[in-house]
Amino acid sequence: MLPPRRLALALSLLLPAVALAQAAAPQAAPAPRTIRVSGEGKVYVPPDVARVLVGAVTTGKELSRVTQDAAAVMQRVLGEVARVGIAPKDVRTTRHDVQVERPWSAGKPGPISGYTVSDQALVTVRDLARLGAVLDQVTRAGGNTIDQLSMDKEELGPDRGRALALAYAAARAKAEAIARAAGVTLGDVLDVEESTAQRGPIPLMGANRVALSAESAGAPVSAGELEVTGSVAVTFAIR
Repeated sequence: MLPPRRLALALSLLLPAVALAQAAAPQAAPAPRTIRVSGEGKVYVPPDVARVLVGAVTTGKELSRVTQDAAAVMQRVLGEVARVGIAPKDVRTTRHDVQVERPWSAGKPGPISGYTVSDQALVTVRDLARLGAVLDQVTRAGGNTIDQLSMDKEELGPDRGRALALAYAAARAKAEAIARAAGVTLGDVLDVEESTAQRGPIPLMGANRVALSAESAGAPVSAGELEVTGSVAVTFAIR
């Protein structure tokens, strides 16, 4: 153990060094003051393409006869689809099922009573003026199933961009209103998160529906509009 005089001298030499080291150590920067807001923008666009499942369900007691009848119906259906002007690349078979009808009796399957053949094809209609005629001709040809009719737009990129621009403008307006109320000023944008979604079609009554029905020699169809939504979450610095 050092004598008291030497211990005091050592401490007097050590303390300034500790103080100097503490002064030289970097101080943690204070966390930036921020405002985080969200915004949403919507644009409405007309669809330019339709997709629909068309087909036929055929039943009978003899499998060979049922399959022949089902094939004949689908050949007529696809022939009418082509005659209306749908390109082969826009027609794709999606279903061909054969089901055995065998009712249960006393807890066990009974004798075969018949067969059901189900056929479907996905048809893409790129000229909406032909959609009503397509649906009409499918039923005239013997098709008895029309499912999952949907409207879409082939290229939504520019529309998503417009929706996001509206969303950012809404977010900034919200941030400016908050900043004014809080007595601060907006600074730089520190972070942005975005997302887009599509919903529709939203059926429209009136001019759009009448125009489409007038051009379509067949079932009346309403094209409606697609709703494209953009959402952003933005973090602003404040000062």
